[in-house]
Amino acid sequence: MSWGPGWQWVDSCSWQDSWSLVSGPTGSEVEYEVECYAKCAFAEFRPKVKYWVGANATLLEVNLTVVSDSSFAGMAWTLQIPIERFAGKTIYAIKADGSLVPLKLREQHVPGQASLFSTDNAVGWLIPATNETGLVIAVASDLWPQGIMISVDDEREWAGGTYALRNWLSQQFQLPANQRLRFLVYFTPYSGDPQPAVQKAVEVSQALAKGSTLDEVKAAVIGELGVEEARAARVSPTALYAPYAVLAAAAVAAVAVVYTFMRRRTRSS
Repeated sequence: MSWGPGWQWVDSCSWQDSWSLVSGPTGSEVEYEVECYAKCAFAEFRPKVKYWVGANATLLEVNLTVVSDSSFAGMAWTLQIPIERFAGKTIYAIKADGSLVPLKLREQHVPGQASLFSTDNAVGWLIPATNETGLVIAVASDLWPQGIMISVDDEREWAGGTYALRNWLSQQFQLPANQRLRFLVYFTPYSGDPQPAVQKAVEVSQALAKGSTLDEVKAAVIGELGVEEARAARVSPTALYAPYAVLAAAAVAAVAVVYTFMRRRTRSS
């Protein structure tokens, strides 16, 4: 999703399903890559997405190249989780220091109050699926090595059926032609104690804060994913995350870059 200045909605940029396919999808059981193209009145860009599926976790890398001068209301990577499944449940924001901030997802929609939560200096999310299993997600960007701002919106405000978990990359801004934006998204399921998965997510973010480059962080994470073990077993992403099907489906649906930076927005077609 993408909104331009004034929060305008233009399908060709605002909705990833409207993006043109440039190349791909290509890959194997454990690696996948696709490149798209989008152009509208406020922006022109090429998102390139690659992910590595290991036996232990998955890493997503997003490279977005601006083709011509572009203006955005904001930019975030967003994971949408179904309200039907998660209404009344508690999820947790993961702070850069490893602490967890609980958030009970509101069951009833309150018109005009889409924003449910926000905090800064964060890493990502702990999303329980059952009492014993769930998913941990971290978003790492060298734009904000000390942690990013995250928030939750109730998309019933715009006739949607999901909670939007947003990981903010920037606010109102412009990008010149050939500028590139890049970030990593780390997914790991857990069973039992979630703390080891939370700690790993925090370590991904802390490596940037300590001076590592995004390339160095990526290489280190890929080395610990168990990619070769997954390749040898010919494990598909669906099979790998079968115990966490609801969350896996949400993660796969969210591999595209999602642009927004709105507390309250009016969606128009």
